[in-house]
Amino acid sequence: MGERGCGRMETDMTNVFTIILAILSFLVIITIHEFGHFITAKLFKVGVPEFSIGFGPEIFKKKKGETQYSVRLLPLGGFVRLEGEDEESSSENALGNKPVWQRMIIVAAGATLNILLGLLVYTVLYSQVSEMPLLKVDEVYENTPAYEAVMPGDEIIAVNGGRVWYYKDFKFLINTNDAGKPIKITVKRENEKKSFNITPIPDENGVYIIGIKMATEKNSFLKCIKYGFYETFFMIKVVFYSLFMLVSGKVPLSSVSGPVGTVSVMSEAARNGLASFANLFALLTVNIGIFNLLPIPALDGGRVFFMLVELVRGKPIDPKKEGMVHFVGLVLLLLLMFIVTIGDINSLIGKM
Repeated sequence: MGERGCGRMETDMTNVFTIILAILSFLVIITIHEFGHFITAKLFKVGVPEFSIGFGPEIFKKKKGETQYSVRLLPLGGFVRLEGEDEESSSENALGNKPVWQRMIIVAAGATLNILLGLLVYTVLYSQVSEMPLLKVDEVYENTPAYEAVMPGDEIIAVNGGRVWYYKDFKFLINTNDAGKPIKITVKRENEKKSFNITPIPDENGVYIIGIKMATEKNSFLKCIKYGFYETFFMIKVVFYSLFMLVSGKVPLSSVSGPVGTVSVMSEAARNGLASFANLFALLTVNIGIFNLLPIPALDGGRVFFMLVELVRGKPIDPKKEGMVHFVGLVLLLLLMFIVTIGDINSLIGKM
């Protein structure tokens, strides 16, 4: 076999490996999510007839105690079946017969673990760097918007009146500001607050800047945890901003990826190195966690919403009516997933 053939085979093997890695990572995120429901259900003594990874026909199953653990053919999700979750039951181990606060914890636990997983990954990623970026100005470049206003040593504390704690917040606010319009930047200089109206300009990559270089500080274990929290909350903000842009029509539906598109993007990130892949993995698990907590019927957040209504009313909503709302929500979500998946497949075909 020629050198070209060997090189092509090696590339094909790399592509296969990265796709498998992406699928396994997606399954890890789903497994962690379902484990959150599972472990809290067990904690509050709710019956768990089945814990399944994947959908469709079973390819492996094993029963231990009351729970059947199974792996199914389609690696596109998973589920935990709880006793009395979607039907009435007189058993004291049924979900519907537990106090509202316990049910809320069980339902929200999956998304919470997804977000905590993102926090863990970001913390580990920050442990690999020696210097941490600050919101303190180290240098101001000549002939840039900030040159006549900001000084080295200034600590940036607010943008457009909103407090900033993390350097990515600052960059995000600059780049989501209306192009060509000034942005109000407040700094702390020798224990005094000073504010300036500065108009960001695009650099050669189209990223808006004001012309400053941030100072850094030496890394430590506690700083890794601190910056891990900062990064996680920053990504939560980005997720909400992206959802707002999507709902408001400023971003097209075609920009949304389903499982097929997600695996494709993750496999591409894997080819760019472990750090790139881990960063995308963390973003994805936080994204899934936040999305599941939205008050949308059929999602965990939709179920929590009905429980909050139950707390306010002092009695639950008719299970049949709630079930119908969740069913309609599920149908709409599946329809959206179908449309997005078709778009993902068309996109992949277009790249071939």
